[in-house]
Amino acid sequence: AERQVKKLGGEAASLRELMVRLESFRKKREAEARVLEEAEVKHKKLTAVGVPSASEGKPPSGVTSKPITLARGTLRYPVVGRLIERFGQTSEGGLTANGITIVTTLGAQVVAPYEGRVVFAGNFRGYGQLLIIEHSEGYHSLLAGMARIDILIGQWVLVGEPVGVMGRSEGTRPSLYVELRR
Repeated sequence: AERQVKKLGGEAASLRELMVRLESFRKKREAEARVLEEAEVKHKKLTAVGVPSASEGKPPSGVTSKPITLARGTLRYPVVGRLIERFGQTSEGGLTANGITIVTTLGAQVVAPYEGRVVFAGNFRGYGQLLIIEHSEGYHSLLAGMARIDILIGQWVLVGEPVGVMGRSEGTRPSLYVELRR
C-alpha cells in the first residue's frame, strides 16, 4: 500500500489530484477488505473454527471515531508556535491561503490535530514532507513543512500523538503549513 501511495504521489500533478487519487485508492482498499472479510466469514462458517480478523478499514481500540465536526472550534494547532498566515488571507504574491501557517522552532514536535488514519506520508512537489491524515466525515488534515515524518501510511493516530519533527528550510525559521479539507 505504501508503494502504491508513493506512486500516486509521483503521478499527481497537483495537491487536488493527489487527494482525488487517494480517495479512489481508499475506496478500492475498502472494497478489497470487504471481499477478504466475507471470505474469512465464509471460511469460518465452513470450518466452525477460528477468530475473524479485523478489517483493514476498522480503527483499533483507543480510537473513538467521534465525528470531527464535534471538535469544531476546539482543534488545537499541531505545533507550538506563532500563527503568521490565516485561512483566506491574501499573501504578498496575491495568492489566497487555503490553510494556516505556523512559525515554530527547530526540532519542534508536530502532533496529530485529530484522530484518523495516515493516507499519505512523504515528499510531494513544492510541499516538501507532506502528511495527510484522513479523519471521519470525509475530512483530511494536510501538514507540510516537517523535516521528518515519524509515522507510516496506514497507521492510525490519536489526537495529540507525535507525527513528526520540524526542521529548517534554506535559512528561514521552520514553519508548518496546515489545511483541513473535506
